[in-house]
Amino acid sequence: MAKRQSTKLNNQIIVRMDDETKEAFMDKVQSEGKTASELIMGWIRSYLTEERHEAPDLTLMHRELENLKQQVAIIQNELLGKTAA
Repeated sequence: MAKRQSTKLNNQIIVRMDDETKEAFMDKVQSEGKTASELIMGWIRSYLTEERHEAPDLTLMHRELENLKQQVAIIQNELLGKTAA
């Protein structure tokens, strides 16, 4: 059973849609024993808790990769110098 809010909810969001979509949505919600508000609030809460996935900074990644390549090359040269001695 869904947990009811103890605070009074007064705010609304208006969503415009065609009659057919609204009817189909309301029929499905009702057939599942839910309310439109409960379902939509669940979506909103889920959206608010999602991790934000920002696009990676490709310039920074390229710079870091080049630095790593240089470090690997230095280590390889040191190892090759030690094995030759």
